[in-house]
Amino acid sequence: LKPARHEDLPKLESHGALRCLCCAKECRAMVCKRDRMTAVGQKRLQTLPRLGFGATVAALLLPVCAGAAEKLDDATEEEAFDCEAGYGKGIGDWETAWSANKAAWCCEHKGIGCHSPSSPPFDCVAGLPNWKLGWSLGKKLWCCKHKELGCEESEDEPTSRPIEKASAAASAAASPAAEAALAAETSETCGVAAVLNEQGFFRPPESLQPVCNHHMATNCSVSYSSMQCPSGCDYLVPNHRFVCVFECVPKEQCSTSNPNRAFADPETGLCLPCSVEGCALCESRGTCTQCHDGFELNEDGSACVFYLDKAWHFDRIVMGVVYAVVALLLLALLWRCVKGAHQNREGNLKSIMRARRHRHLCKVHNWQLGNAKMVREMYPLTVDVHNVHILGVGLPLFYNSICFLAVIAILFTGVTYITFTGAGVGVGLASADRSDAALVAGAVRPEGQAPAVVLSPLAPCGQGSAYRMMDDLREFASSNYYAIGLLYILTFVISLVHGKLQLIAARRYDAENKTMSDYALRLSGLKKDLTNEAELTSKIEESCRAACSQPAFTEESKAVEVVGVSICYDYSKEWSEVDAMRDRFLERMDLDLQKKMVSDSHASGNEVPEEEHISAANTIAGDEDELRRQVDVDRRQARAWFDADSKERLQSTGEVFVVFRHIRDVDAVWAARDQVCRHLQPLAESIVDPVELFQVFSEPPSINWWHLAVHPAERNKRVLKAMFKISAIITFVQLLIVLPYSRFILWPYSTIGSSAGGAKMQVAGAILGIVNTFMGIQIWLTVFGLGFHRKDGMDMMVLCSNTALGMINTFFNIITSCIMVFSSSDDGFGPWTLVKMESVVAIGVEGSLAANIYNMMMPGTFFVGYLMCIVMAGLFPFAWNSFLMKVIYVWRCLPDSILKVLQVFLPWAGDLTLDNYPFARAEKGFEPMEVGISGDYSAMIVNPSVCFCMLFFVSPYVWKTFFMMFLSMCFYYCFCRYQHLRFCKAAYYTTNRLDTMVNFLWGIPLSVIAAAWCLWGIRSGHIVPEASTTLKLILVASAFKVSLVAWMLAYRFLLNPWQQHDAAESDKSTFEDVKADMLYTWFNCNPVYALKCEYYYKDACRTADSIAQDPDALQVSIISARGLRDADWLPFAGSSEPYCVVEIVGKPGSKHQTHGHKHGKNPVWNFTTEFAHFTDGDSLLFTVLDKDFGKKDDVLGQVTLSGDRVAGGFTGSLELEMGGGDAEKGRSSAKAYIEIAVCPPRVAQPQTKVCIKGIVDWIPEAHRPDPYVICDVVGKPHMQLKTPMQSHMKQPVWNFATGLDMEPNDTLVFTVLDAEAAKHGVCLGRVMLTAAQIRAGVNDKLPLEQNGKTIKACLELSIEPNSDDLLLESRARGGHPLACGEDPRQVRYFQTGKEYLFVRPERQCLVQKGLIDVLEFETYMEYVLRGFGSLIGLCCSSVKRSKGAPGLPARGKSREVLLQAERGEPMLVKPAHEP
Repeated sequence: LKPARHEDLPKLESHGALRCLCCAKECRAMVCKRDRMTAVGQKRLQTLPRLGFGATVAALLLPVCAGAAEKLDDATEEEAFDCEAGYGKGIGDWETAWSANKAAWCCEHKGIGCHSPSSPPFDCVAGLPNWKLGWSLGKKLWCCKHKELGCEESEDEPTSRPIEKASAAASAAASPAAEAALAAETSETCGVAAVLNEQGFFRPPESLQPVCNHHMATNCSVSYSSMQCPSGCDYLVPNHRFVCVFECVPKEQCSTSNPNRAFADPETGLCLPCSVEGCALCESRGTCTQCHDGFELNEDGSACVFYLDKAWHFDRIVMGVVYAVVALLLLALLWRCVKGAHQNREGNLKSIMRARRHRHLCKVHNWQLGNAKMVREMYPLTVDVHNVHILGVGLPLFYNSICFLAVIAILFTGVTYITFTGAGVGVGLASADRSDAALVAGAVRPEGQAPAVVLSPLAPCGQGSAYRMMDDLREFASSNYYAIGLLYILTFVISLVHGKLQLIAARRYDAENKTMSDYALRLSGLKKDLTNEAELTSKIEESCRAACSQPAFTEESKAVEVVGVSICYDYSKEWSEVDAMRDRFLERMDLDLQKKMVSDSHASGNEVPEEEHISAANTIAGDEDELRRQVDVDRRQARAWFDADSKERLQSTGEVFVVFRHIRDVDAVWAARDQVCRHLQPLAESIVDPVELFQVFSEPPSINWWHLAVHPAERNKRVLKAMFKISAIITFVQLLIVLPYSRFILWPYSTIGSSAGGAKMQVAGAILGIVNTFMGIQIWLTVFGLGFHRKDGMDMMVLCSNTALGMINTFFNIITSCIMVFSSSDDGFGPWTLVKMESVVAIGVEGSLAANIYNMMMPGTFFVGYLMCIVMAGLFPFAWNSFLMKVIYVWRCLPDSILKVLQVFLPWAGDLTLDNYPFARAEKGFEPMEVGISGDYSAMIVNPSVCFCMLFFVSPYVWKTFFMMFLSMCFYYCFCRYQHLRFCKAAYYTTNRLDTMVNFLWGIPLSVIAAAWCLWGIRSGHIVPEASTTLKLILVASAFKVSLVAWMLAYRFLLNPWQQHDAAESDKSTFEDVKADMLYTWFNCNPVYALKCEYYYKDACRTADSIAQDPDALQVSIISARGLRDADWLPFAGSSEPYCVVEIVGKPGSKHQTHGHKHGKNPVWNFTTEFAHFTDGDSLLFTVLDKDFGKKDDVLGQVTLSGDRVAGGFTGSLELEMGGGDAEKGRSSAKAYIEIAVCPPRVAQPQTKVCIKGIVDWIPEAHRPDPYVICDVVGKPHMQLKTPMQSHMKQPVWNFATGLDMEPNDTLVFTVLDAEAAKHGVCLGRVMLTAAQIRAGVNDKLPLEQNGKTIKACLELSIEPNSDDLLLESRARGGHPLACGEDPRQVRYFQTGKEYLFVRPERQCLVQKGLIDVLEFETYMEYVLRGFGSLIGLCCSSVKRSKGAPGLPARGKSREVLLQAERGEPMLVKPAHEP
């Protein structure tokens, strides 16, 4: 094609018929310019825009414009056609095989292939009235040249010559392969090949020309130009589901037949696409005259506006929300700059930072308490999740199931692909609106004529008739029937094998990993008033030994050892009180750990960073006074629950977990269970309910202790009610939200062949997201309160609920798509279409439905949904909660009324004030979602069910869906690794019951395959070919039900998965050995038992520096001092800055210090502290000093409060020694006083009494000694004792008596020092007492050792051990075990996510080691939030911050300040610490 002017090309485009572009250099240069192609060296194929309707042929070029083009032109000139091919004797009839173009060229250049005048290739008279649309291009060229008919002319010049040149160019680009594609166009057989009759079958047409009101199939392989629609239905519109089917319609019905083609083009007689979305009738491609229902035409006709957009103005709503957020941010910034930061900014910020630390630590870690270098580490993402003990047996079984689904997906991909492509129906089912890539894939590339290619969406239509296509479809139906039957049988067998392998994997996991369930048995039917752990342990041990005393048992088995029992308490009525007390206990555990860390850091010199310090101000109580009151209340409540004569005494549920020392003990007792139960029958609640013994397969964290009192019958009633409630919620949401959304938003867009978008979809998406979140929360809350005794029961209920919700949501969308697809067809197609092979159009409807399902699954369900989980459950909550925490509790940058509204959206903060943000609530607000295998499993049931539904359809999307399912499983496997190991909070799955339930539910997708198998048997005629449509549909539904029942029966009775067996274990590890490697036991996971040990058992409730011990702690308040001398009297030295130090005499580790005060002579401190190691009789020493820089602090005065005055309580003033204004040698003419208040302990706790009497037979080498004694508890420097110094005494007598909070294994070291010699590190003597000596008691003169040698001098001591320590030691084996982890004295309640509370204070630095992981998204979010906070601080740095009103009393101190004001004293408080 060598047009003289570039303007000729649009004229050719206007035909909508055959279009050929040759390889000539001039043409190619023009094409390169038109499509902006590179000219030289381009190796990839470039496609031209299709000219007019898809009835186009384009010779697409690899533009090597320059030299390559010239070579191509030369080649074209030399040999355009191989005239020898197809010409000669015996080869065939060249007149029918050759195209007119080839015949003309060969006749002109080679002298062969010339037509005789008596046999022309075309009848130029036939079809002459409609030659423009009815003739093929070859016929136009021949008739114009030889008969001068069908010649096109323009205003400037005739176009017959350019068209003739186009013919020659097309001939030059053609070959025998291309000629086959153009054969129909060069003969009189191209046109209507079949007409769909009233019965839905194709019949032969009466003529090649189309008729009105019928679906027709064409055999034209290039264009529709040879056909002309009759008058009254003048426009040809292709079917949008099947490329070879079309119909003739009036202008107004173009969009009715094909919603994508609303423009009736009068020049081509074709219905073409309109650029106006929602238009039903286009005047031109960009101008609309009538819109579809649900759309309204604007004034200039350039757009059809969706009616909801016009009525509700969704764009304005979205922009209004955006403007409101921006305005709120500006107001916050302005408020922050003017008002300043929160008055408790530093404290609340510490809580938030503590919560962020907790977010990292509550994830899945490998805790190793015995490791000297690393107590925790995150598992690598490449860890063997199939075998490593991480969160229980449930995790490896979950990953095994993902691999199983990947195998199933690849199996179905291969079989469906082979079946579909082997039947030859793939080409015929191509869509009419295929992409350019699809056209290129099916292009004809003539050999020897590269780079020319021939493209046409109608190419498949010339390869066979409609009748042949229906035959291919029937053949496909038969093949598909056998293929799906094979797939069903293979899947059924593979599923059973998978179920068996899962059971084997669970038992192997149990055999290879020692867990707490291996050492426990569950005993039921006991009296409910048996709540004394020690007595019950002894009775059970006696019964077990008696039952195992038979000769059949070995000697080891007869010596059964019971470590203890964990009683299942019935606290269903006190559930909320127990949970609240437990939370306070955990909060105090965290606070105790912090105090110990700070104390140890002072002793070791490794200071804990200030930003990590938390105190009572960071608790829910808000201050130590309220915290002490809470502890006192909790203790009283514990006495009410556990005292034998209390009316509120907690009863048991009649069940206990019996914990044994060895696994062989468990096996022996289980073997003799009948005899054991018979011996324990006197302890039974009633004769009707005998004592029974059960094996235990769940771990302690998986026991729902609060539901153990719920009877199974009651639980089943609750389950039925819950099912009704969940069904009602789902129905409510579907009918009132999802259905209107589909009807009023999705439906109007489906009628125009488009999809909704814009602001309305943002609003609808937000609403649906909130609704789905609400439904998920409602399901979890409903299941949580049903009364399941174990977590796996809850997980199974959550699985079933989520699966039901997913099924309903997904299949509701599928049904909606079906209705949309069937309603958009005017041929009466419906679900009954799926049970027969009636027409190509019906198959096209199937293809549209399959395409909708595929688009729904890909990429949304398969990939995007999982990624959105990270965003909606991770990124968004973290950023949102962080922002709210900062706005409310750090910046306080909005009015309180707005902050109270925002507080509602902050999790776990609705009942808090705006002043204090407890770290425990911040931790809950920051916690990520738990590892939710039950929710993950539901997707593995729903998604395969949807994929298997694709088997009902004839579509290339079937095998594509299964291939995407395989890719999705591969992606999901990697995604779950990241989600479980770096994203979610730890949660334990310690049984295989959840996997068993999943395998039962697998019958649903398996039965979908069976239903598809039955359907294709019906469609292929192998099953009830003469039955009615209704009977066929019933048979399909019956196949689903029969398969479901068959699977459940086969899985239940062939594998028997519910019958659990304890794996045989030969390891001789004891309970203590396993406990040393784990964080939880049957005791510290029991909340009531942990509270009982903390608040009721006296031998378990005392810990060092514990705020929980307030009743037995000494409280001291240092209020003020007056009359102090000015120690800094020199010029320019400033005024004194006095502070006070208080300590227990003889206990140097008990020092507490007030802050310094600038008002030198009359300071006011208002300082309150406590002494946890106080002993009745201890004295207090108060020392007032002046803080100096560069020298030792001056002593301004000191006074001692004797032990008897401390024991009786004291409030008042004491005169200080060395306190006068003109002090001289310890005397002063003016008097100084200190005002204090001492509150003695309310509960006297037993301690080990230590009395250091004196030394007998003093060391003869000592000359004028000044001796004193130091007593150290090994490993506990804060418990050091120090006697007063005796000046120049060779036979010193101290009689120093006090008490120590010692543990049974503690040892004491007494060291005698001389004041002068001690400066040089000289020790005068030492004596050590072992734990056994201390427990036995000491009252004797013990010889001192010096340099490893015994000397003559003796130290006279008296040690009176704690009687409760002896009691604890005596029943350590047979009584109630109190420990887990590293501390053998205290039951620390175990809560998943707070495992770090079990690490010793001195090793907490190892917990912080490697806390930040680069694979956690929080790492980068924290950087962003930190930068945002710095930006706000920078914006407000030039504005003076408000420090609050002067004289404002601190929280909890208002009463004392007002009393000072009444007495006329100044109201002075410590100024707020400036950040």
